[in-house]
Amino acid sequence: MRLEKFINMVQARVQDVAGADACVQVQEVRKNNNVLLHGMSILRKGQNVSPTIYLDSFYEMMEEGMDVEHIVKRILEVYVKGLPKGNVDMEFFKDFDSVKDRVVFRLVNREKNRELLREVPHVEFFDLAICFCYSYENPEIGEGMILIHDTHVEMWKTCHRELMRLAEHNTPRLMPGWLCSMDSALKGVLDEEALDQLRQMQKETGKYMYVLSNDRRCHGAAAILYPGMLERAARQMGGSFYILPSSIHEVILLRDESSDGGDRLHEMIEDININQLREEEVLSDYAYRYDAVTGKVEEIL
Repeated sequence: MRLEKFINMVQARVQDVAGADACVQVQEVRKNNNVLLHGMSILRKGQNVSPTIYLDSFYEMMEEGMDVEHIVKRILEVYVKGLPKGNVDMEFFKDFDSVKDRVVFRLVNREKNRELLREVPHVEFFDLAICFCYSYENPEIGEGMILIHDTHVEMWKTCHRELMRLAEHNTPRLMPGWLCSMDSALKGVLDEEALDQLRQMQKETGKYMYVLSNDRRCHGAAAILYPGMLERAARQMGGSFYILPSSIHEVILLRDESSDGGDRLHEMIEDININQLREEEVLSDYAYRYDAVTGKVEEIL
């Protein structure tokens, strides 16, 4: 069954179950790296907000053998679980003074998001782009981020420079940086024998690796932009280091060794991107280097 037919069938069935007082809609949602997903919303009379339920993963379940009725049941369970207790007042979002203390930044791939970047304020950073979001905490709908568009900037009568100034202050405050050794980061993921082998390999080769993210482990690659963060990492690692963008959520820091060629590092990153990440999690295929003497990040060509 083709995806379009599946979506139409599920939408019709959910509408039947939800009843006439509900509006069930499906629309394409452009995610990071131009990945298009199909989000379903179920909005009942009197509601102004509803969880978005992405149907693409349910389509994969159907292809693996799950019947449509079971899928519809799962969708409704997700809807009920994510439904806020009441309506959410979004009028505050029109007032810049009400949102400016929670403006944060994140990093995305510039080429993969070129269509999106036509619509959002951003700052170029090598082959990446710094975008801006509103980080919300709401007792009804939980935590999340709203991507800031050019239309918001016009409404607020501000500019990308002001957003950058705010984000440099807010992001480390709301999402503190998290820096730890690779073996510490993998505790609970690898068993003790594997961790001992990793520690021994790093000791023998002198290639000590660290993971840099934020305390949420979400869009944590932007921690490389935190004022003073890379300087702190250089002190902890004992000098200059390479920055390997392992995903939008974190980067790997590798102590600079003259034997580490740029081509080998790029191949390592590309292999991670292809074999270990979903497309929307990919940040870059290229490594960077932080020079502890100059305090600057540079491209490795």
